[in-house]
Amino acid sequence: MFKNNLIKIVAANKRHINSSFFLFCINFINFVYPLLISPFIIKKCGLEGFGLVILFQSISIFIASITDYGFNINGTREITFNQDNNTFVNRHFFVVSYTKCILLIGAILLSLLIYIFFSKASEYSFLYFSSLLILIGRAFNPLWILRSLHKIKYFFYFFILFKVIAFITIYIFLNQTSLFLVNMTIGLSDFLTCLFSIIVLFFSLKWEFFRPDFVAVKNEILTGFSIFIQVVSINANAYLNPMILGFFVNEYALGIYCVVEKIILMVKFCGSFIIQSIFPKACELAAKNLYSYKIFARNLFLFLVFSMLIAGFVLTGFSDLIVSFFLKSNRSACQELLIYSAWIPLVVGLNMVPYMTFMVFNKQNKTTSVLITSVLLNIIIAGILSKNFGIYGMTAGIYSIELFISISLWAILTVKFPFLNFINNDKKA
Repeated sequence: MFKNNLIKIVAANKRHINSSFFLFCINFINFVYPLLISPFIIKKCGLEGFGLVILFQSISIFIASITDYGFNINGTREITFNQDNNTFVNRHFFVVSYTKCILLIGAILLSLLIYIFFSKASEYSFLYFSSLLILIGRAFNPLWILRSLHKIKYFFYFFILFKVIAFITIYIFLNQTSLFLVNMTIGLSDFLTCLFSIIVLFFSLKWEFFRPDFVAVKNEILTGFSIFIQVVSINANAYLNPMILGFFVNEYALGIYCVVEKIILMVKFCGSFIIQSIFPKACELAAKNLYSYKIFARNLFLFLVFSMLIAGFVLTGFSDLIVSFFLKSNRSACQELLIYSAWIPLVVGLNMVPYMTFMVFNKQNKTTSVLITSVLLNIIIAGILSKNFGIYGMTAGIYSIELFISISLWAILTVKFPFLNFINNDKKA
């Protein structure tokens, strides 16, 4: 009986399982890749060099959120609901692509502005501008549509190929005078992966070139604006902290912070991957039955919280072993900061499913003020605490901001949308 039910479940969700498998492999490699190259960067270029690489990498990823514009949420949802209409999918892809071209211009202008006002960017000019290839590489990432069409395999094979080439290049040629190679090869790898994936997708689905008019692009920008503000806000909280810290500490202290931040981001990344993988499935469940979605969301929430709780104990109990992967000596400073930061993923895990729920039911505009406020608070609190307490002040600021976001999202879900509160599984809701 159980076996038959399992076979039916697998058969009914075959496309989702297949897509999730490829997405898991992509995210797993994205998870492992920094683990492979980070110790090598530190060994060849020291903590100072590693800190600079991660600093400019973080800035580039943040700027890239402008071209993302929430298409990973809005675009994925639209294609999921219209995946059987090839004409719609064809045209919507080009509308989004043209919109991304316009947004890329704004992203480049922002990068120039940061270069002018951020002293470390002008001090390490070539490293900064070579890191912006990450922005170019991410600008036209087609995963938002490949996830919806369950054709991630087109992306996966090119992704593997160019990651291997990037790794070999870094391993052979990296030294203190060629630090720019790290972010440059990452950016080129992303760009080539996206380019070849789009070409294959275009010809395999027999698409025709479509040039959207100004109104279509304008509507796309207006429709996605609230999600854009939220995506920028989330990425600002996630990636701008090294830049804020860079105003107040030296390269060595920045390197210590970046090692620990890399570890914490990897743990948080696991939770984000789960959310990304099941988002199309969550949209389908929500469209069919609210009660089924709430059961699904509650189980997901409990799983994430329990997982992040275990992660906190692991990061605390095995801090020296974890840090030793990156540093072979003088580990005490990193170890102490890791113990202090170990519970950040748990606080973040509390808000992942509520936020996903707002996205699924297109209620994300209700959370915009919370996310904007969190960015402003982060800049103020992180700036003040970093100036006075260095890397520990920055970590304390992260705790306070993530806690503010979690409490606020749960308050909105409970008070304004009680029928979407998945903790309450009332079938009549």
